[in-house]
Amino acid sequence: MQLDIQSVFFTGTGMSFVFLCLSVFTWLKGRGRVAGLDYWFLGFGFFLIGMVLIVIRRFIPEWISIVFGNTAIFIGLSFKIIGLLHYLQQYNKRILGYLLIYNAVHITLLIWLLFLPDGLKYRMITISLYNVMFGVLGTWLLLAKAPKDLRSHTIVATVFYGSYAALYIFRTIRSFSWNRGNDWLASNDSVESLIIGLVIILLGGVAVGEMLLVHGKLELMLIETAKRLNETNRNLEEEIVHRTIIERELQSSNKELASTQKEIMKTLAEVVEFRSKETALHVARVSEYSRIIANGLGCDSDFVSLLVDAAPMHDLGKIAIPDEILNKQGLLTESERILIQGHTLVGYNLLKNSDRPLLKMAATIALEHHEQWDGKGYPMKKSGTEISLPGRIVCLCDVFDALAVDRPYKHAWTTDHILEYIREQQGKIFDPDLVDIFFKHIDEILSVIKSPLGSYHN
Repeated sequence: MQLDIQSVFFTGTGMSFVFLCLSVFTWLKGRGRVAGLDYWFLGFGFFLIGMVLIVIRRFIPEWISIVFGNTAIFIGLSFKIIGLLHYLQQYNKRILGYLLIYNAVHITLLIWLLFLPDGLKYRMITISLYNVMFGVLGTWLLLAKAPKDLRSHTIVATVFYGSYAALYIFRTIRSFSWNRGNDWLASNDSVESLIIGLVIILLGGVAVGEMLLVHGKLELMLIETAKRLNETNRNLEEEIVHRTIIERELQSSNKELASTQKEIMKTLAEVVEFRSKETALHVARVSEYSRIIANGLGCDSDFVSLLVDAAPMHDLGKIAIPDEILNKQGLLTESERILIQGHTLVGYNLLKNSDRPLLKMAATIALEHHEQWDGKGYPMKKSGTEISLPGRIVCLCDVFDALAVDRPYKHAWTTDHILEYIREQQGKIFDPDLVDIFFKHIDEILSVIKSPLGSYHN
């Protein structure tokens, strides 16, 4: 079967568009967290432009197709290398200068070779040598400069870069004996067609390799985050154990031990509030609101007592959030927003292993206090009565207090504005029955604001 170079290039142009789309997906997945993705995307963009200029050679002046088509491909491959250098944190301005000189030399050669009678053979050699550089440099960077922790994720990209270099070394050698005329597209050389087809496949492999590189970098970032969280957990557990040991030495009864446990939880809650530039009175007020609503529902005294003591722990997971993110006054990035939302899971994981009823309820509240009645909350997107009663109560109380309080980065809402908002969100964010109880006891709830617990309110 005779392969047609023009057809192979036409197919390759379509595949290049697919690779560009894959590069967009890779960019979206790692933007803002992984360096080099913009250059990889631009690389496939210029490569696609070059392919199009070569495919339409029959409809434009040949010298435009040859010079500008190959120049676009050269620029695209250069962007690929620059992106890889950024990804591996090896980029410097001198390298950009070397690439500019290398591109200028090859483009100048292409233009000069247009005027030679048998210039096609030497253009093929020039273009092949450029591509050899791309493959060899990419392979060397991945083998010599990739961190050890990333080696397992660089295998695919390394194989495709290396294969790309080997294929163009073969084409360079073969080009020295080229005798099929001076019209490359019309030559219908089956080996050339096969080489171009393999090049397209290898570039697809490079696109997949880039996606795996991004996945590897993100995986390492998650591992590092997990290590920091584990270290925080260990430190917190050690502190809790240390406090418990001290209290056991001082106290001799279960009643005193339970009291100490409550004090530790209150202290931890106050630490979290202090780090987020809120007053320690916030958790006390949330407890009081929770007591009022639970009593209004007719809950038994044991449940109410547990709820009041567990409610202050709702934001315990924020202890693992860096201060610069926790107290950021501007808009959060997507990754920062995800990290902030993760405080629900962190708090739950810190508390879930205890068999004590108080800590079990605190774990549930920490996990669910940002769930919403309509299922649009986080982290589990629970809805309705799938959310525990303590979680639904603290959700309402936490939002109310957050809106009612003057904080460094915002003014408190007026009471009318807050009550209007809570009515609007009845059956959306909040349990509709709890909202009814809230308004039934609104005077009692507002009295908390006027008490010493509200001394930091506007």
